[in-house]
Amino acid sequence: MNCKLLEIQEHKSLNNEQINCLSNLGISFPHSNDDTKYLGLSSSWSVGYFIGAKWIKDNEIALVVNPKIKDLDYLKMFMCCFNNPITSKEISKIYDIDFEKTPIQIPSTSFELTPLIIIHFLNLVKKIVKKGLKRDYIWVENNLNSKIKGKILINQNIKQNIIKSRPDRTYCKYQEYSQNCLENKLIKKTLDFVFTYLKSHYSKNKELLNLFYFNYSAFSDISNNVDVKDIRSLKTNLLYEEYNETLKIAKIILRRFDYSIHNAEKNKEKYPPFHIDMSLLFELYVYSKLHKTYGKEILFQYHGKYGDIDFLNVKDKTIIDTKYKEIYNQNKYKIEDIRQLSGYSRDVNVLKKLNFNLDGNLPILDCVIIYPDQDSEKVDIDSLTFKSNRIHQFHKFYKYGIKLPEKTTKRQSSRLPRQ
Repeated sequence: MNCKLLEIQEHKSLNNEQINCLSNLGISFPHSNDDTKYLGLSSSWSVGYFIGAKWIKDNEIALVVNPKIKDLDYLKMFMCCFNNPITSKEISKIYDIDFEKTPIQIPSTSFELTPLIIIHFLNLVKKIVKKGLKRDYIWVENNLNSKIKGKILINQNIKQNIIKSRPDRTYCKYQEYSQNCLENKLIKKTLDFVFTYLKSHYSKNKELLNLFYFNYSAFSDISNNVDVKDIRSLKTNLLYEEYNETLKIAKIILRRFDYSIHNAEKNKEKYPPFHIDMSLLFELYVYSKLHKTYGKEILFQYHGKYGDIDFLNVKDKTIIDTKYKEIYNQNKYKIEDIRQLSGYSRDVNVLKKLNFNLDGNLPILDCVIIYPDQDSEKVDIDSLTFKSNRIHQFHKFYKYGIKLPEKTTKRQSSRLPRQ
């Protein structure tokens, strides 16, 4: 199936040819209350901070938005967020995949959708392993020696025992309280698919491999014998909250490979419609860095009268905001951002949280804007230089550039330790 692709970088505008293409098809501005539906496409035909691929007109014309930062490794950003117990709770909000829609054929793209899902899955399984695998009652059929348990299966007992003159044996069906339940078998089956994919594409990524083997060892005694019908009909259980999202992602992985482990070895070019919120990913990535440096001093999304503040450093009495904008690399600023942080610094709820007396003389709070800077050498938050780069047009305003991870171009080996 051929479709027209409109490719663009995030936070850019469609060109005249692309706009005319939509107009010739009779497509007007695709207004929607859901910003993610068309990757943030606005009335000015510009897109926002969502990357991904979505149908503008089903099966005919699709919009593809690529990352604006060249060679950006957003998978490493995901790993960093997952490795922090605070930010890992928010990761499911960053992306979404629609398997109900027709996949979009993308011949060349910088997207790596499958490893993103796999990283999500492995980190969710890690939480389950640390807490302990669930147990449930399962039906077991066994040829018991000198005892009867549960229900005797007459036909099997005749074939296995009576015909073969084995009167000491009884073929029974009974229940056992076991870890070898359907949920764990589904996770085990998905781990096998993940291994095949990692073997083909990420054989030298030690971090992913170590995470995989840590999880897989906990499922060594679990069967992977589960039917596709059982997978599709499996429902979540509110009593096992940690399993719900894990099973959801497991089903996504198996659907991604069409339930065939051979497809896990292929590099697919078809993508189900999906999006990644790069602004939110950057925000959580920065949060993991701030938490590493300042710990519990940092409050995330603190609710004030004026709005929700990205970060509030209670001890240092500092307003911190992330802006996924490259304009701050150019010794420039957005006045809207300055006004926003100025409002936060005068917010009544914020001042109360910082233990200021509202009836007295209030100080001017420090405000810091953190932005991506690929020319910077800083990959973490350095408390000593955090406020060294002033925005000179405004009093007590600072900016801090952080370098985001980039993809390596080294060819990966196909060798991988045996499962």
